[in-house]
Amino acid sequence: MSYCVFRIFRGSNYAIRTRNTHSQYALRNTLFFLDYDGTLAPIVDDPEAAVPHPEAPDLLRELEAHYPLWIVTGRDLQALSSFLDRPYRAIGLHGAQEGIVGRETNNLMSDAAAEALRHLRTSVPSIEGLRVEEKDQSFAVHYRDVKDEPGTRARLDEWLADLPEVLDAIWGKKVVELRPAGLTKGTAVRRIAEAHPDCVPVYLGDDVTDEDAFEALQDMDREAVTIKIGDDDTRAAARLDGPDAVIEYLRQYV
Repeated sequence: MSYCVFRIFRGSNYAIRTRNTHSQYALRNTLFFLDYDGTLAPIVDDPEAAVPHPEAPDLLRELEAHYPLWIVTGRDLQALSSFLDRPYRAIGLHGAQEGIVGRETNNLMSDAAAEALRHLRTSVPSIEGLRVEEKDQSFAVHYRDVKDEPGTRARLDEWLADLPEVLDAIWGKKVVELRPAGLTKGTAVRRIAEAHPDCVPVYLGDDVTDEDAFEALQDMDREAVTIKIGDDDTRAAARLDGPDAVIEYLRQYV
């Protein structure tokens, strides 16, 4: 298959492969997986203020009209309905929830994991500036606003030292996410991709939890496009430098 080069970081060597004619985009054999925070919306200090890029709502509507599309997020899907104005298909809580934004959702976590999360929630360290984000049965601990970040990290490490086997703790950008073990963005997107064997998966994400999805898609015996948003280490095959570049890239498909 022939490709053209789409420059991501202007003046740099980073590039990704994209189909080389508009008619090929119109074949509609692309399967989109789009992260929210840091991809469709900029990273902000307050997650409740993370409104999408101004052009994202219209562009998402156009994409969904032509392609199968899923939002893949660490957020609870009901909370995501505050930012997205349509009932998109979605994966929430880093793979532990699936459903429709603002509508029905299916929680995939076990009773044991839910009970372990409830117990862990009661013992979060009390530190000035530390903030807990409630996510249905799960939660995340943000430490962006603490005064002593190294000390806070040490306290959180100690708190998580005896984490139950049914849970995983994932360190992200000034946050530690608590989630059920074995349920990841990777397990979710692999299941969806297998249900669309004639589509090329295209996954865009910025977070450490998106690495599970990149790996899962790359391990499948098929073509896939994996794009990391930002400069962090990644398994993805290509990069974009932020939501502005994401919007520019996605416009090629409509």
